[in-house]
Amino acid sequence: MTGREAANASGTFHFSGNPGGEIHLRDGGVVCAQSAGSPGPDALLLRTGRISESEWAAALATGTRGGIGATELHVVAMMAAHDAAFTIAAGDVDDCAFIPEAPGVAFAMSVPIDPVQLLRETSRRITSLLAMEHPLRPHRDRLTSTRGSRLRVLSPLRAEILSHATGGPTARDIAFASGRGVYPVTVEASRMAADGLLTVVTDTSPPSPELGVDIPLPRSLRSRPRLDPDEEKP
Repeated sequence: MTGREAANASGTFHFSGNPGGEIHLRDGGVVCAQSAGSPGPDALLLRTGRISESEWAAALATGTRGGIGATELHVVAMMAAHDAAFTIAAGDVDDCAFIPEAPGVAFAMSVPIDPVQLLRETSRRITSLLAMEHPLRPHRDRLTSTRGSRLRVLSPLRAEILSHATGGPTARDIAFASGRGVYPVTVEASRMAADGLLTVVTDTSPPSPELGVDIPLPRSLRSRPRLDPDEEKP
């Protein structure tokens, strides 16, 4: 796909792998990114308590969103899209194919994201995670609490992570269990591991290369002007 084609494309990038996912474009802008490895907008929204599961199901069936405002819906959808992009990139990507089609997603952002901005933010998140003292692999490192960790005074997020860290769950699993994004859970769990509150259960599988490779911009997008520094901040 050329730069001109990408600037006006409508369709879906399908990423196969573990966990894989899809990034949906409409007229060159990203309107949705989703992955089986990260909670979607519904899970993030349900966690806030602003809407129940039955209300969400009814909203999808009728095409309405009840008492949830358009701005709040857009923010939640954008959070989920950034988290899905991180999840896809932090996993094992076996192949990527673009299928021209009208994006048929149940929950699209009202204002599309520039693909360059999404790529840069995804790269920034992985780079930030790698720079930590004890970076965790969100899909592979199984976590358990350390002796005495439950006796410490913890923030609500740390206490929630600790309650799910029973030896089997990964950061991704904990994100689903708590209704939070994979990236913030992985970052906080990495800090907890550095602080001696969590430890990684020994895994005999070979190490994954997902966290160690920067994400290059496609050639067709490299010539675009850089965003203002303030626009790249989370």
